[in-house]
Amino acid sequence: MGTTSEGIMESVDKFSKVMKKYNIWHHIDACVSGIALFSTKYRYLTSSFKHANSITIDCHKCLNLNQQCSVLLIQEGDLLSDCSRVTAPYLFHKDSEYDVANRSFQCGRRADGFKLWFCDQLDDLDAQATLIYDRNARFKKIIADDPRFENVEKDSMTHCCFKLVSAQEGENHEIMNILLKEGIYIEYHRDYFKAVAVNNDIDEDSFKSIIERIFAVHERLSQK
Repeated sequence: MGTTSEGIMESVDKFSKVMKKYNIWHHIDACVSGIALFSTKYRYLTSSFKHANSITIDCHKCLNLNQQCSVLLIQEGDLLSDCSRVTAPYLFHKDSEYDVANRSFQCGRRADGFKLWFCDQLDDLDAQATLIYDRNARFKKIIADDPRFENVEKDSMTHCCFKLVSAQEGENHEIMNILLKEGIYIEYHRDYFKAVAVNNDIDEDSFKSIIERIFAVHERLSQK
């Protein structure tokens, strides 16, 4: 569904028809933007999920869960259990004081599932996912209202991809290196900058401050 770098949501309806026609397993890698599934407000963006055989979502990427926490959803649940019936003799032995595999939270990724459930109880994943989408929309509006900058990927749902209108070729890399020395890291991808604001402490004022620093460095470079 789009790309990790841009966070774009794409319709997979056309693909699903081809997959179904030729009986091909249809998997959707929704590692980033798939968090919309948790949001009541933005869940409509995942309407094409119903056509897939399986879906993956990486909750540690955009939901502020510590690594690693990925979700694999499958239409036919029996297939997953059938694939997981192969045992690993080197992992599981008769319980003893030295071998606690069968009593371990880590074996079988049980800890990941518990982590997701626990965070939902404490933090409300619906609210968290909605907040990230709303914040990105506000950041993109800041860029749209500033004539010095331009939104690059307007369909990006979780990433704010933007560029300097007057930037020279290769300048973004130089700007990033200068800001890095000043204690600010801003990722760039090809010819634009990218902000993925999953940190709840980054508000509109913080984002405005960052783009002002970007423009200040751009002006210094232009005067050379």
